[in-house]
Amino acid sequence: DGAILALVGGPSFNFSDQLNRTMDIARPVGSAIKPFVYAVAFESGKFKPEDKLLDARLKYHWGGRVWAPQNYNGKYYGEVTLSEALRRSLNSIAIKLLDQVDIDAVIALLSLATGVPRQDWPRNLTLALGTADLSPLQLCGAYSIFVNGGKAVHPYFIASIEDRDGGVIKTGGLGADSPVILSSQTCATMVSLMQGVFGPEGTAHAAAKQTGFNLPAAGKTGTTDEYRDAWFAGVTPDMAAAVWVGHDDMRIPLGRGETGGKFAAPIWMNFVKAAYRNRPTKSFN
Repeated sequence: DGAILALVGGPSFNFSDQLNRTMDIARPVGSAIKPFVYAVAFESGKFKPEDKLLDARLKYHWGGRVWAPQNYNGKYYGEVTLSEALRRSLNSIAIKLLDQVDIDAVIALLSLATGVPRQDWPRNLTLALGTADLSPLQLCGAYSIFVNGGKAVHPYFIASIEDRDGGVIKTGGLGADSPVILSSQTCATMVSLMQGVFGPEGTAHAAAKQTGFNLPAAGKTGTTDEYRDAWFAGVTPDMAAAVWVGHDDMRIPLGRGETGGKFAAPIWMNFVKAAYRNRPTKSFN
């Protein structure tokens, strides 16, 4: 419902490091944005997870310039289902999907899910690769919609404020007027697909094996150009969490191969395992 259970804004706390990176930064989210493109595609009724698209090299001509986005490591798999494309995080499929759906509908969903105004989103096909900037808290709040019936949340610290007589002045969390921005059916579909990210062929499979992670969860990795940002965002049946790793000076890369799956996903999994150490787990069904 948006209640903030834990927040870590950086590796240390001292007078030379007062930047809260959970709330006060905005960095490109990379492929962590793809579930929202897929969600709009499924919500439109034009696509289903078993539908196939051709994973191949792309080239676009814009105003005399050529844009030739590639898949990670330059690998292509031919005809693939949308389900496989999401768990493998295939860039070409995400771009093709965005090209075939209403980009304004994708921006509208992202705006309602994050609270970021519509005019601040890139209105072109690079959006499918996560060229938009978000804070970890905004991305975490956006992923919450997949497990709360598609309702938009507003992250909050304080559950309620009461006056001296016990009268409630203000409450946090989902209210009766919280908008439903995605159908429960589409949310369930997205959770099912994002569970595949942890399994074979998934971009977080190696991290799951490394950490011994086997809790009910769904999520997505994200990596930006030249490995400057590594992300993992995901949900369990009753919690959402997001992890960003990067340098404050975004000109400095993390290093070749330091992807969201390699760098951010293990942190996310170890945190979620710790969070459930003394509390019962639930299933998505």
